[in-house]
Amino acid sequence: MIRISIIITLAATLITLAILEQHLIQGSYRELERRTDALVASIGQLGEDEKVDTDENKKMIDELYNFWVRRERHLTMLARHFDLAQVSLQIIYVRNFIYFDNKEEAYVGVLNMQYLIKTHSFNVGTSVQNVI
Repeated sequence: MIRISIIITLAATLITLAILEQHLIQGSYRELERRTDALVASIGQLGEDEKVDTDENKKMIDELYNFWVRRERHLTMLARHFDLAQVSLQIIYVRNFIYFDNKEEAYVGVLNMQYLIKTHSFNVGTSVQNVI
């Protein structure tokens, strides 16, 4: 009887930890996606002669970068660092082009970042492959 209760307790603990892991990962990616969508909207509405290195865009990309750096520290314990590093590199890529006022590259970079967020949020979730 004691063995069964130990097994049930361990299984319940593992399931709870998997749910918490999934919630942390998906919550981080949802927030990152929300901030990225706001940046896409801001850059996408610029006209031909408008600059991308506005204070608003710089503030948005800096907040996005700082958010991701804080979250990445925690997520590296749960997910593959390679997947997280790709998102980090893309954020740095977009940040540089916003600061150097290259609207086309910044817009392409932020669209690529949207793609990475959507694909990586599925890849880093709880699955048999990630547990092994």
